[in-house]
Amino acid sequence: MQKNPSLLPKYNKLITTLDKRPLVCTSIIKDNEKDYFESLVKAMEGGSDLGELRIDFFNKINHEDLFRIMSKSQLPLIVTNRNKENGGSFAADEELRLSLLRSSIESKPAFIDIELSTNEKDRSDIITTARENSVGVICSYHDFTNTPNHKEIISIYRKVCEAGADLAKLVFTPHTNKDVQNILEATDSLRYESTPFTLFGMGKKGQITRMVCPLLGASLVYCSLINNTQNGLYQLSLANTKSFMLRIEKQGWKSIKEKRKNLMTLAMIKLDDDGSYPLKSIDKVMA
Repeated sequence: MQKNPSLLPKYNKLITTLDKRPLVCTSIIKDNEKDYFESLVKAMEGGSDLGELRIDFFNKINHEDLFRIMSKSQLPLIVTNRNKENGGSFAADEELRLSLLRSSIESKPAFIDIELSTNEKDRSDIITTARENSVGVICSYHDFTNTPNHKEIISIYRKVCEAGADLAKLVFTPHTNKDVQNILEATDSLRYESTPFTLFGMGKKGQITRMVCPLLGASLVYCSLINNTQNGLYQLSLANTKSFMLRIEKQGWKSIKEKRKNLMTLAMIKLDDDGSYPLKSIDKVMA
C-alpha cells in the first residue's frame, strides 16, 4: 500500500486526487515569466493537477523572481532546476543551482525535484529544508542512454527512496520492446511499495509507457500543452492525456489495474499518427 506525501493543507486536493487516480503534471518550458504564466493558465484551464516550473530554462531568474512567480501561481507547482548533466539547461555553477532551489522551497510549492546524482550532502540539505517547510520531495533518476532490466530498475527505486523521496521519479531510454517490457514489469512490481513513484521511458519508443505505467500503478503523469517530439522526450499533450484519463476513470482505476496481464500486452501498441492514445486498441484489450 502506497503512502501519500505529507503536503501543506492548501494541497489537500492533490492528496485526495492521488487516492483516486494518478496526478497529471504539465511540464512548461518557457524562458520568461510572461510566456510561462500564459502557458500555466492554459494548463490549469486544461485540467492539469500540477504545473512544472523549470528554473533552468529561464533566460534570467533570481530569488525575487522565483518568489513572485510562485506567489502568483494558482496551480500547484513542481519546481525543477536541472543541470546539463541531467538533461537540463542550467549552465551556471552548482552552488547557484541549489541556492535557487532552496529559495523556491521558502515559497511553499507542492514539490521540489532533486536528482539522486546531486552531491549527497547537498541533496540531504535540500531534502531537510523541504521537510521543514512541508514541501514534498521528488527524488529523480534519469538514464538518457539505456534501460536496465526490471530488477535493476527496482534497485534504483530503492536507492531513490533511501535518499528521502516522498515520490520517486525514474526515467529511462528504451530502444526495444524488451526495454519497454522491463519498464512495465518494474512498474507492476513497484505498485506494492510504500513510496509512490512515477516511471516511464523517454523518446518515441517510450511514449507508450507514459500511458501504460499509470495503469499499472505509477502515481504521476508528465505531459506538455502540445504533443512534443522536438526535445526528444515525446511528451504527450495535456488534452490527449486528460481524455485518456477520463476514459479510464469511467471503467474504474481499480478494475483496470487488476487486468495486469492485459496491460502488459499494451507494450506492443503504437500511438496514433497524431500522437494521441490508441483508445480503440485499449478498449479492446480492456474489454
